[in-house]
Amino acid sequence: MSITQTALNKLHVRPSYSWGQLRGDVLGGLTAGSIVLPASVGYGVISGLGPVAGLYGAAAVSLFAALFGGTRGMISGPNILVTLTMAAVVSQYADSLAEAATAAILAGLIQMSFGALRLGRYVSYIPYSLIAGFFTAFGILLIIKQGLLALGASPGGTALDSIRAMPDAIRDANLEALAVAVFCVALGVAWRGKLLKIAPSQFAVLVCGTILTVLFFAGAPTIGTIPQGLPAPELPVFSLDTVIRLAQPAFAMALLSSLSTLIVALPLDTITGVQHKPNQELGAQGIGNVAAGLIGGLPGGVTPGTFANAFSGGRTQVAGLTVAALIISTILFLGPIAERTPLAVLAGILFINGWNIIDWRFIKRLHRVPADYVIVMALTCFLVLFVDITLAVVAGVVVSALTGARRREKLEFESLISAPILDSVLLDGEVDPFEARAGIAIFPDRVTVASTREVSRIVRADILGHQIVIFDMSRTMFIDDSAAVVITDLIKIAVARRQGRVVIAGLTRPVTDTLDAFGLRATMPEGLIVPDMDAARGRARDLLTSG
Repeated sequence: MSITQTALNKLHVRPSYSWGQLRGDVLGGLTAGSIVLPASVGYGVISGLGPVAGLYGAAAVSLFAALFGGTRGMISGPNILVTLTMAAVVSQYADSLAEAATAAILAGLIQMSFGALRLGRYVSYIPYSLIAGFFTAFGILLIIKQGLLALGASPGGTALDSIRAMPDAIRDANLEALAVAVFCVALGVAWRGKLLKIAPSQFAVLVCGTILTVLFFAGAPTIGTIPQGLPAPELPVFSLDTVIRLAQPAFAMALLSSLSTLIVALPLDTITGVQHKPNQELGAQGIGNVAAGLIGGLPGGVTPGTFANAFSGGRTQVAGLTVAALIISTILFLGPIAERTPLAVLAGILFINGWNIIDWRFIKRLHRVPADYVIVMALTCFLVLFVDITLAVVAGVVVSALTGARRREKLEFESLISAPILDSVLLDGEVDPFEARAGIAIFPDRVTVASTREVSRIVRADILGHQIVIFDMSRTMFIDDSAAVVITDLIKIAVARRQGRVVIAGLTRPVTDTLDAFGLRATMPEGLIVPDMDAARGRARDLLTSG
């Protein structure tokens, strides 16, 4: 294999790569870059690391994710979820910018471990209500912070900090900055339809807002000095105390970056026609975040430019490299131009971004959404805004699991069928037509911890009320450890009774293995596990006639 072909394979570019594909990738990359560039500067500002850190992070993450990523058409770089978590790191956890860089490196290492452990496929298990709570909270927080920037003030670290700073910001408002921000928001909302074919709305707002400021509102604050040239390495602080203190927010950054990336990758597959490789993508973004931390940059994930790239024809990693080249060119050569970008323009752009990432679809349907899901969404949103991001992850997952268990409980135990079997059905000859010394419990297709309490209550009553109980488990494909323990305990109850018996019919191999692991065969008397219901009825008949 030639060196050229090997390089093309690394970039997910086929040897038949055509000029038309190159044109689509470059056009998609430039379109996405026009969105990523102002976002990286703005996200750097609100993270507390500064605009240069946003540019450095965008360059590192976009470059390495493009080189090693596993998702066609994805553009990586500044990510709002990661940015706002980093803002919390800067304001609450890190004592210096070097420690903030350490948090970025830890987040990248954790994300790489997600990929190495092949955890990418488990993103589908995260409840939508929890994700909606995260996005809504971060959208609200982004809007609050941009309100401060629009007034000419610096954004606070947490939501409470920003809210407390708002009265002073209003009192000391820079009216020129406010006018620019209002103009930018209005232009961003109005820039739609055929205008989007001219340029993305974010880029149009960036250009028009900057021109307006230069001509009429020179008193609005600008980004300020951006050093030119390649960034110097940032030495991390890896003391035990620092790592322990930063591990929690670093894990939150890695998790949020991974979740947002893999959520976007699913619809992106439909556009590009190629299935993404989740674990490879997580590893690539982890490498990018480690690199970002090593140069004092802002870590990231999937960017708002991803779909702009895909819809503009970007299909391979060449598009991501185009974005990286644009960011690096800005760092090396366009710093003096970027320095004059008004902060109020960035505030207008990010205000619209914040509005768009709020999950309005979920909010508009709150009156129809089951209460359990609303609780998960509202709790997650509240904890992210006013308590702690990592706690929001843990609490959201726990509450989602509990509410999901309640729903599974209803589905599982309502599928359990419990009924008496008349002696006249099992026995020949003259018998009491109303006597039923045997019963049957037909188990559902799955029995889990969610339904074990109700299943135990129902089946225990059968055991206490009959001499023989048939457990028909022919349609049961799965039981978990809790269900296995409960079923084994029920059999012990039956064996402990003088005349009690349980006959089990139709065990599948997976269910048998689980029950045996918890002592089923040691508990069951010999001959009471049979292959099917015909054999179970025959065994019950023998037990009844033998007394």
